[in-house]
Amino acid sequence: MKIKQIILLLFIATQTYAQQKSYLDIESFYGIVIEHDKSLKTAIQGNPYGLIMGYNIKKNTASKDWLSYYNYPDIGFSALYQNTNSTILGEMYGVYSHYNFYLNDRNALNKLQLRVALGLGYITNPYDELTNPNNFTLSSKLSGSSYLKLNYHRDFYKGKIGIQAGVSLIHFSNAAFKNPNLGINTIAATIGVNYNLHEEKLTYPIPRKVILEENPLRYSLVFRAGFNESKIPNSGQFPFYVFTFLSEKKLNYKSTINIGADYFKSGFLNNYLQDVKELETGNPDSSHYKTDRIGIFVGHDWHINKLDLITQIGYTVYEPNRYVSSIYERIGIKHRFNDHLYSTLTLKLNLFRAEGLEFGIGYRL
Repeated sequence: MKIKQIILLLFIATQTYAQQKSYLDIESFYGIVIEHDKSLKTAIQGNPYGLIMGYNIKKNTASKDWLSYYNYPDIGFSALYQNTNSTILGEMYGVYSHYNFYLNDRNALNKLQLRVALGLGYITNPYDELTNPNNFTLSSKLSGSSYLKLNYHRDFYKGKIGIQAGVSLIHFSNAAFKNPNLGINTIAATIGVNYNLHEEKLTYPIPRKVILEENPLRYSLVFRAGFNESKIPNSGQFPFYVFTFLSEKKLNYKSTINIGADYFKSGFLNNYLQDVKELETGNPDSSHYKTDRIGIFVGHDWHINKLDLITQIGYTVYEPNRYVSSIYERIGIKHRFNDHLYSTLTLKLNLFRAEGLEFGIGYRL
């Protein structure tokens, strides 16, 4: 993947939505890679730098409740190039879909903008046991990627040209599909310009107040599955399955809280325990270990139109053999097809160390 190809994707998106009120933005960034594990010390050799380019569609209609409730966010696509300034980590590319949320008056001259972006990444220098043994951040060229960006934003500063600046948190990880996978996190300062593709400045209606609703307790069943590898490199991918039961209470248009239980069946865990035993004793181990785990969790769903952002924290109450930590987290997205059926894409972590990317389907009773 090259920068020219990324620009081409944005150009196609621009032409596809040309009839919309929209704008382009481009920012350069410069920052630091967070050394969240001591094994990354060798890989971090300098300060990363790069570009973030975006195409943004403005929404100023109150015809949809969620747009008004969220102060008329922009919807868009973006692309990222990052040079890590390290011969070990190499270069990184990303393509994303994103929302721009506005944290102050939408009609203000000077606005505070929060961008939430989710997408896919491409890595030029992944871990290789022989040729790149010190890159413990990523072991595959393809990965998931996301970034958060908090910006000062002003459009129509000089004609159609505006200015913006802020700070970003950029993340790349392959969700332990292949290890090592400590992930790479970059904090960066950004500065750039935006260019409006329309002449007039839009006016936004006063946002509606969130309507408080009386909602009964609801119950859901979720089945999740995927493939992952233990934290021992080159130990192989194995399937895993997760069965979840949860109870949820919708607080208002934006928020739902939940509590539930997970049953985990992890194929990689038996192989991992055999490998650990062999490393400890020096002898092959053919024992069969219990790999069932049960956890309980509390969580929150943040509703954005038909999409939910999921955050959960749990504790493994039954685990004959521990893997990394009894505390676990889950973050991800949920897409609601109707009032009952939904799909999920979530990342399970153990004290912020990825265990697996979960693809799921759920049914709300």
